[in-house]
Amino acid sequence: MNGKEEVQERHHTRRSNLKPPNPAVDATQFATTKDDLHTFDDWRNTIHPYLHAPERYIGTGHDSTKEWYLGPTYGRDETLINPDGGIIAGTLQAMVELLTTHDHRDPSFIKTFLSTYKSFTNLDQLFNLLLARFNIQSPEGLYPFELEEWIRLKRTPVRSRVIAAFQTMVTDGEVLEKDDYSILERMKDFLLTTDAAELPASKRLFDLIERAQAGRDPNVKMTPVSSQIPPRTIPPKVSWFRKLQFLDIDGLEMAKQLTILESRLYNKVRTIECLLRARESNKGGEHRDHIHDVIQMTNKISYWVTNTILSRKDPRNRATVFEHFVSVANHCRILNNFSSMFAIIGGLNSPPIRRLTRTWDNVDSECMPDLEPCEALLRSYQKFSNYRSTLAKVSPPCVPFIGVYLTDLTVIQHDIKDHLQPNMISFKNCQGIAEVLREIKHWQSAQFNLRPLPVVLRFIEESLAVFSDGTNWDDYFWNASLEREPT
Repeated sequence: MNGKEEVQERHHTRRSNLKPPNPAVDATQFATTKDDLHTFDDWRNTIHPYLHAPERYIGTGHDSTKEWYLGPTYGRDETLINPDGGIIAGTLQAMVELLTTHDHRDPSFIKTFLSTYKSFTNLDQLFNLLLARFNIQSPEGLYPFELEEWIRLKRTPVRSRVIAAFQTMVTDGEVLEKDDYSILERMKDFLLTTDAAELPASKRLFDLIERAQAGRDPNVKMTPVSSQIPPRTIPPKVSWFRKLQFLDIDGLEMAKQLTILESRLYNKVRTIECLLRARESNKGGEHRDHIHDVIQMTNKISYWVTNTILSRKDPRNRATVFEHFVSVANHCRILNNFSSMFAIIGGLNSPPIRRLTRTWDNVDSECMPDLEPCEALLRSYQKFSNYRSTLAKVSPPCVPFIGVYLTDLTVIQHDIKDHLQPNMISFKNCQGIAEVLREIKHWQSAQFNLRPLPVVLRFIEESLAVFSDGTNWDDYFWNASLEREPT
């Protein structure tokens, strides 16, 4: 008979002679002799196992069919659970415990946590918490058979989950950036420790780390450009002795070259940049990252549109330029370059242009069928519902308008956070952020099959280079508009 069976046998023979104590009264009131005390200890340890559990384990909400020492170590107040059992929020320690829980593996939780952890912590802190989780200590006061059960049913699975979490971090390109690769040496040192080295999965992870250090690219793997020959370019119709002008460039070709420039910038945007913007959305200051470059590109295209129109003195010439930009914007829409389309339409609808009554009077009505679908996408009604529904029907390659994603990240970050305790992390927010990140990276998964036309690319780049970050162009354009058509 083993230790567990002996305790159960003693419990069975003595149960009928023992009254349960009132937990609100000192338990020793039922014990009048040494034997009584011994009997009470048996009742406490077998009938009510929680009476010999540390207080932090009592009422943690774990499965009541399991022994207390197999339950979670976090307290009830460290998680917020919805009625169907899903997690709404939790402390960082509780979230890491759920990431490596011994009970069951939730791939969706793991994916969301590891793809968004930088929005609420940093890599070093997460690594240290995972190490502490691997080195989990047994509760005090366990019987030998309970300790054996705890090792088998809790510690061993937890250690395997920690190794699995590290493996996901190494193999999933959305978790570690190149700047994070210094952590790989710490992982290798950990895998060489006695406890880690005895796990079968450790050798596999060690090999994966060495492969990563040898040059594995953590970024999204883009599908190859189509094997089809890219569409022909349309050279500008201009003599060699005359400087290239905006109206010399075909609207479709201008749209294609804008798409090449925009896609290059968009494909450089990294997950960490989005996470840091989500994390610091309530802080001031300017971000100098690839998202900043995309935003600046949008602003410069809008300024270019406004400036090019206002540079014409005659309202008929301004109308001609306006019509050509409408053509470019519509071609961008058809190419799935929504970033340039938004920027151009934004410039056409800017206050300095909208007020030019004589210019609008000269705009050919035949350009309206091209303008209307672009403006419909630009409307912010119901959170850009028209644009979102259009994007849902599109397949890569595509350059989306990043401003919508940045707005989504800001809204998500503040959606529930204000209603939580300061030490709680909203997993609902993490799910929303993860969805936005997946969509951003989705559009980076394929390249446009377009042929660069150097003369047009150079024209666009030179036109945009005029608009430096520090100038107040809004005031400049407003004054220029008043000069062209006084009130």
